[in-house]
Amino acid sequence: MSLAHISNVRAPAAGQQYRIALMQPYFLPYLGYFQLIAAVDCFVIYDNVQFIKNGWIERNRYLLEQEPKWFRVPLTKGSHTQQIMEKRIAETFDPGDILNKLSFAYRRAPYVARMLAWLEALLVEPAQNIAELNERILRACCCLIGLQTPIIRSSELSISTDSKAQDRVLEVIQACAGTHYLNPFNGGHLYRAEAFQQAGITLELLKATLPDYQQGRSEQPFVPGLSILDVLMYNDAQTVGAWAKRGEIVRA
Repeated sequence: MSLAHISNVRAPAAGQQYRIALMQPYFLPYLGYFQLIAAVDCFVIYDNVQFIKNGWIERNRYLLEQEPKWFRVPLTKGSHTQQIMEKRIAETFDPGDILNKLSFAYRRAPYVARMLAWLEALLVEPAQNIAELNERILRACCCLIGLQTPIIRSSELSISTDSKAQDRVLEVIQACAGTHYLNPFNGGHLYRAEAFQQAGITLELLKATLPDYQQGRSEQPFVPGLSILDVLMYNDAQTVGAWAKRGEIVRA
């Protein structure tokens, strides 16, 4: 499928810089993930790569009595070669399990009622697979905090099924007519800037900027890097949207 036929995405004009980011669809990811989205012209959900168990795709962390705890979406068992978009949600999934945990953990947070109602509406709507659910939540979160970056799926692009790792990333960027590729700073070691230069693409890295905010009792130390839900439980959406635009871009 050509870029011109992908909804809400426009091909860049000749000579125009066009920055792309590519990430697996994480479940309620941390603020740095949204800083990546805010910093690019097009964000690609990497849904047609192999699912990795116990990563950020089906789980994330919330804060209970100042201790990070896991909450997750149960998935069906399957082949270890299954792609993310093939990984189905288990029939035993009960949104109430997640909502009850969060309701207790954040019972004193100023925005708990609003955020639980927002999340419940997203979780109770049926989803065929974890990629679909995570994309739904991701788009809703971007809307909530005011990010308007176009979002597409890598499975919608015409790229080779045989290419792997860096070569496949390059194909995705080229399919989107990207001139710049932005990757999280901590993952910079996975790529060679020279290979991107040879393809006419500039490799850049994003350093996440995570502000401290009060989490419950003020005397407790701040716990960074939790799910975006933690940020939204204690801060209004406009403030979180402003924080999402704070990431620092550096050349690889």
